[in-house]
Amino acid sequence: MRSALLITLLLVSCAWSQTEPQAAHPVVVSAEVQKGAIVYRVDGRIVETSRKNSLLNNLGKVADARGLDVPVYIIIDVHAPFTEVGKLENALDKIGLMRFRLFVADFRLRDGIMNELHWDESGIPIPPTTGR
Repeated sequence: MRSALLITLLLVSCAWSQTEPQAAHPVVVSAEVQKGAIVYRVDGRIVETSRKNSLLNNLGKVADARGLDVPVYIIIDVHAPFTEVGKLENALDKIGLMRFRLFVADFRLRDGIMNELHWDESGIPIPPTTGR
């Protein structure tokens, strides 16, 4: 009787764990400098090679397939101009993907080290200069 109860509990817990929603793995959007040009990727696939394969079209497909609540990791090459941050954030905003984190990495090193950038709601005041 005791073993039958344990087996029943085990089967119920296995079935319950399979029906729980799994945490969504993030979409990775990257901007890497290669031979002086920016190469964009969405989940490792190169985009921006044609109008049909644009960054916005690919992000739209992600939103359709996985929903607007999917987390997005933006990884920007340290050698890219800082304006790339705004371009990628605008693209995500146009699609409606608002859950993103921003990282910078040196793609040339291939060491896997990234640093996260954090934005603050308020600006940091700049102290007045002494006028030397």
